[in-house]
Amino acid sequence: MSENLINIIKVALVNIFYFTRFFLRHFYALRGMQTASSLAYTSLLSLVPLVTVMFGLFGSISVLQDFSDAIQDFVFSSFVPEFGWTVQSYISDFSTKASQLTISGSLVLVLIAIMLMATIDNAFNRIWIVKNKRSPIARLLVYWGVLTMGPLLIGAGLATTSYLLSLPVVADVDTTFNLKARLLSWLPFLTTSTAFSLIYILIPNCFVSKKHALTGGVISAVLFELAKYGFGIYVKEMPSYENIYGAVAVIPLFLIWIYVSWVIVLFGAHITFCLSSFRLQDEIEHRSKGSWTYLDALRVLDVMYQAQKNGETISVSKLIKNNILLPHHQMNELLEHLKRLKWVNQNSSDQWLLSKDMKETSLYDLHTVLPVRLPITTNELEQDKFSSKLKACLANHHQEVAQHLSISIHDFLKEESA
Repeated sequence: MSENLINIIKVALVNIFYFTRFFLRHFYALRGMQTASSLAYTSLLSLVPLVTVMFGLFGSISVLQDFSDAIQDFVFSSFVPEFGWTVQSYISDFSTKASQLTISGSLVLVLIAIMLMATIDNAFNRIWIVKNKRSPIARLLVYWGVLTMGPLLIGAGLATTSYLLSLPVVADVDTTFNLKARLLSWLPFLTTSTAFSLIYILIPNCFVSKKHALTGGVISAVLFELAKYGFGIYVKEMPSYENIYGAVAVIPLFLIWIYVSWVIVLFGAHITFCLSSFRLQDEIEHRSKGSWTYLDALRVLDVMYQAQKNGETISVSKLIKNNILLPHHQMNELLEHLKRLKWVNQNSSDQWLLSKDMKETSLYDLHTVLPVRLPITTNELEQDKFSSKLKACLANHHQEVAQHLSISIHDFLKEESA
């Protein structure tokens, strides 16, 4: 094995170890397990309204009516381990009765489903530390999109699979290689990955990197498949619940499964958030990344200055995409601080632009107006050309400061007392 490959593996393992530590600390600090239990009980209350609203969509779209039963069978067989058919029969009965309600009763069901989505929305925005809420109309559109997204994804997947398998060329291959079974076996994982990724992008009221959301979605989908497999083994090999609860054993088992599912969903959400705020050097040195730094402010001004030279304004999402590793809430804090100082401004389209002449502004001017210190050691700076330029500027500064402050605290206090 080459030395370069060994070094790459070492670096990857170090990053994985410190990221995992950072992510787990963030997960437990925000009481992820307690949030999952709260969402599990809320989901149990909202399950029948949720299913009624989600699958009721297919009754109103003629193209999708043929897939309604297939989608329900697919959901309960693929996403609920072992006892899925029993749960499906109960929920289908409840849902059928619920669909016969009056208009006022139906509105109550929709309201309960939306209340669940509001609870999820609040939980996700706490993870991303988002303080500004969407307008009621925007929230309703997002909730409705999420409610209908799952069945539509599954329906699209089943329709695409059926279409491909109906093609003569593919049909011949299917008879030889059992292609249909292979495609359908992968469909739950692909559907879950896509759904999780879209949820992590759509629900937080802030910019979320699509790459980070996809990573979180795939990890959550893998954990979900592992949990489903493990839970299925537990139900088969440990029939204690059935011995205790008898015919209603499916209720506590289903509640536990909902709880496990929410833990996995929140795991993925925290991973997605932490990918945008993790800094290896801070984690190694146990430095809490509680706020933005001088270097972050300088990078923001640099990106905005380059945009200004091209006659452009820039959005928060574009700032984050320019290798400024700040979570959305810290980027907003930094921009708001610079806005109060009249260094930057925000137009009516929520685009940002410089309002101070960079030719007449020094690094020292920036230092005096920021409530953060200058980097003291080179370890606090990243290894790139931008940081190297700042290191050169700060080298003599730190030497002079060290020289002037070299007097001991004892001597200083003694002189003050005298």
